[in-house]
Amino acid sequence: MSNQPIHDPPPHSEYSIEFVVQATGLSSETILSYQEQGLVRSDHGVYDDEALHTLRQIEHLQRAYEVNLSGLKMILNLMSELDQLRSVMRARR
Repeated sequence: MSNQPIHDPPPHSEYSIEFVVQATGLSSETILSYQEQGLVRSDHGVYDDEALHTLRQIEHLQRAYEVNLSGLKMILNLMSELDQLRSVMRARR
């Protein structure tokens, strides 16, 4: 399905699709398909840390659990909600 990622980038960067392909092991076609499906965002072909993290999550979920696109959307939405709730709880401490 994919190649192993080559390396981790420095945080808070912007990445070309070529870099994302190398970093994730995903093909450019797969990345663009995920973008078209609304699973990952890009600003005119430039990807950020969040997009890179999301692509790695997607790859893990598909490889480990064979999750389909509908399942991926639901899982990613739930993970986002969980992160937001954690932020709220940390702010209340």
